[in-house]
Amino acid sequence: MDDGRRHPAQSTGEPHAGWPAGVRPISLDGLEHLGVGDDGSLYWEGKPVEVRKSLTLTTAQKVGAIAVAASAIVGALAAAVSAYADFLSIGR
Repeated sequence: MDDGRRHPAQSTGEPHAGWPAGVRPISLDGLEHLGVGDDGSLYWEGKPVEVRKSLTLTTAQKVGAIAVAASAIVGALAAAVSAYADFLSIGR
């Protein structure tokens, strides 16, 4: 293939702006490589397409999350101690 494609499923059209290098639209013939399972899962040439969703926090976000969690724990403990003190004072 001397038209810039590296895989037969790639279109001969120009890549879209903002797409990574080497990524091209799929050709009509390339659609034959795609499959859909009974449960709606996507397959490429009979192999499942794996989609990963990951969450990565920056250091500042991790520190903030720890501070929020610690504040929530301290608040919950304070509420529990206050409720216990109120319970004891009702009995008097």
